[in-house]
Amino acid sequence: MKYLFLIITIFLFGNCFAQNDLELKIINGTIKKVSIFDNNNIVYTLKNVSDKNYLIILDSEEFNEAEEYYVEPRFLGLPDYYVFENNVLLKSDYAFHNGQNKFDVDNTHVDFRRFEQSFSKLFSDEDLEIAFRISKNIIRLKPGEERHFSTKVNFPSYKSRFIDLKNKSEYYFQISLQTPKEIVEKYYQPIRDKNNKDSIFVGQIFSNKIPLIYEVYNHK
Repeated sequence: MKYLFLIITIFLFGNCFAQNDLELKIINGTIKKVSIFDNNNIVYTLKNVSDKNYLIILDSEEFNEAEEYYVEPRFLGLPDYYVFENNVLLKSDYAFHNGQNKFDVDNTHVDFRRFEQSFSKLFSDEDLEIAFRISKNIIRLKPGEERHFSTKVNFPSYKSRFIDLKNKSEYYFQISLQTPKEIVEKYYQPIRDKNNKDSIFVGQIFSNKIPLIYEVYNHK
């Protein structure tokens, strides 16, 4: 089942933003795309600018390749990305045969077996795997703490997402992290340490926008 998380203010985000005391910022000055076969490494930071401890669900292994407005429970924590032309968000289409996000849970691993023993009565088999994956992607940030991450992306196609980019053109690139409350309540709250008083991030935060130069010698 998919959860719809509406982005009603995406066009307003030109600088680095903080929602619920967290700040997401892309470190790259400019992204330059010169070959359709090259991946671009996006380096970004997540900072706690509040006076509270925060728990954040983040998996920097890859970007979300589904539609921009959806978060699949099984892929909660994957950052999303957007491409703009003249402050207009470009539409993404479905790309065939480029792969999909990976949901790799080894249910024979000792960590999963321990998790299963503790929580199997709370979830179905499928939901148990989702809850386990979430438990392995929890990041804790103390007040003022900042962590660096990197995630690779390709243009114009990334896995099953395709954005039609014109060669020798300049665009703007932005990322976000969205964590719907209903997914957290279903999959994380039941397994959370009851003595843990840290705040859990729910909602959506956007990064700054940076230039994306698309000048590809082997553009078709």
